[in-house]
Amino acid sequence: MLDSSTVLREGSLWRVALNRNQDLLGKAVLVLRREADDVLDVTGEEWASFTEELRRVRAAVDALFRPDAWNHAFLMNADPQVHCHVVPRYAGERRWKDQVFTDPHFGQVFGAEQRLLPSAQLEALRDEVRAQLPS
Repeated sequence: MLDSSTVLREGSLWRVALNRNQDLLGKAVLVLRREADDVLDVTGEEWASFTEELRRVRAAVDALFRPDAWNHAFLMNADPQVHCHVVPRYAGERRWKDQVFTDPHFGQVFGAEQRLLPSAQLEALRDEVRAQLPS
């Protein structure tokens, strides 16, 4: 599921990474580190850690790109491992590295668009977000 070059942080219970699809700039995913295929199997300790990791990644993306809203989705269709998509939403365009990013579905469910950045750009984005992660 995860490309190691996208990992932002290896927490004790959750792995935090950028989504390879950056159709919405700063989109990330939190993946439970132990094997589980049902959100109802997440323990209280794991939920508490999830909240901490979610706050960290959102703070980093907030600092860099100032999203107007956030979506969170446990979509385990293609990969049954428990994971949560952390999706920043934008009312207007954002620019990063001379590229323009838009959110054509703002105010609605996010779309299925794909924007796969070249590895070097994805790693640069990872490094920028990682640098903003609160400790």
